[in-house]
Parts: sequence; structure tokens; C-alpha cells
Amino acid sequence: MDEELNEEDFSEELLSKRDELIDLYDGVNANFMYTDLESNYSFGKGEESELYAASVTKLPAVLYAYKLADDGKLDLNKELTYLAKYKAGGSGIIQNDSIGTKYKLSTILEYTIKYSDNIGYSMLLDELGGRSEVKEYWAGLGYDIHYSDNFGNLSPSLGNGYIKEVYKYYLEGTDNAKKLVSDMKSSDNLEYVKSGDIEVAHKYGEYVEGGGYYNDVSLNFTEHPFALSITSTLGLTDKMKNLFLKTHELSIQFNNLYYEAKDDYCISKAI
Repeated sequence: MDEELNEEDFSEELLSKRDELIDLYDGVNANFMYTDLESNYSFGKGEESELYAASVTKLPAVLYAYKLADDGKLDLNKELTYLAKYKAGGSGIIQNDSIGTKYKLSTILEYTIKYSDNIGYSMLLDELGGRSEVKEYWAGLGYDIHYSDNFGNLSPSLGNGYIKEVYKYYLEGTDNAKKLVSDMKSSDNLEYVKSGDIEVAHKYGEYVEGGGYYNDVSLNFTEHPFALSITSTLGLTDKMKNLFLKTHELSIQFNNLYYEAKDDYCISKAI
């Protein structure tokens, strides 16, 4: 028996934990959304508010590429060349190599997730036919990516949509799905979102100009996995780090309480 647990059936303890999470965002230039990936129960603050996405938008492009490869429409062994037009600073490691260096597409996908490689991302978008192709693919899944440039905007709701699709893909169990999640588990800046011994697969985005944007979308592998997306204009500051870690810590606590309450509710309905 799998009864739905509605908010009107929440215990005071569960409501208090939810409100404690929401209260973290009072008077803070940040938004968040929690989504349980089994029941789809969600809550947050500013869930539909959009901020500049920065490198989070690399995630939907990489997932799209892997899906094309699964369908035999993209060759992950194809070699791509680092051309002068791709030269860029910021995050990534390809910038340390010489123009003209060749990489397998599989390596580009890995670097784009693990090191948030800006050059790799530009190379990938060209290989995919541009961001319009990525947008069209995700529109087919029911999501609207708002591109202002190659990175565009992000709401916590859209971020959790990305994670929902990553989780669905992971459950398919293909080698490419496992590779994507493995790279997300070992990607840069994991220390700002990993609380305790819970495994976290994530993608961050940082843009220091124009407001100090710092965002993160994550798949949290508790016994009952959940998605968590946080957007902010806090920059890479101690305030941001404390907020992100506290949000993950409380989300894990809420998730545990939610499933304890759900089990109790199912038992009570069965009696």
C-alpha cells in the first residue's frame, strides 16, 4: 500500500523542519527548491524565480549528447579539435593545452561536467548544432530553457527538472548514464553541497560579474533520492557556502522525516 502523504497530514515535527528550511532564505538573495524524486513532493522559496544560470546549463547539453550517443546519433569516439575560436578563460582545464589539441567527444563531455570546462562546452555546442538543438530537446521533455547567451537563465524549478531527467536516465542503467552521474559525483566544488556521507551528484554554476551568481543543482542519494536546486547572487563567499551546506543538511533531515511519516501514514491507513 502506497498512500500519498499530503501536507495537511504532516506532523508538527515535519512541518517545523520544512519551515526551518524555508526560513533559511528570509532576507537572503537566494532561492531554492526541494523535490522528492519518488513522490514528486516539492517545496521551496522563489521556485520559479530566474537568475543567470552560468555553468549549470552545461548539464542539459551533456545529457542531450549522451542520449544522442545512446541512439547511435553521436559518436563519442569522434575527435574534436580545440580551435582558436573556442579560446576562453574561466573554469576548465583545456585552456592549459595548445590550440590544435584533439580530444575525443567522450573526453569533452567528461571535462564539461567534472571541470565545468568553458572551452569544452563551446566545442560541444558546435558538435550538437548549437543551443537551439539543446533547447528543442528539452522542450520535448516539457522544459523551457531561457537562453540569453550560451548559458541563459535558471530557476530552482528548472534545475530540479534537470535533476529529475538525470535520475530517470540513471535508472536506465546504461554505461553513459552511469558515466554522467559518476562525473557529477566527482565534479568541482562538491564540498559546498556534500553533507555527511550522503553521495551527491551535482553541477554548479558561477559567474562573478554582474551580481556574483552562484548556483547548484544536485541529485542526493539518500535512501529515497531527492533533487535540490539553489540559485543565488551571493558569489563564492562564506555566506553562500554556509547557506548551501545548511540547506543540504536540513533537506536530508526533512527527507528522512518525510519517509518516516509516510510509512506511519501508510500503516495507519492499513489498519
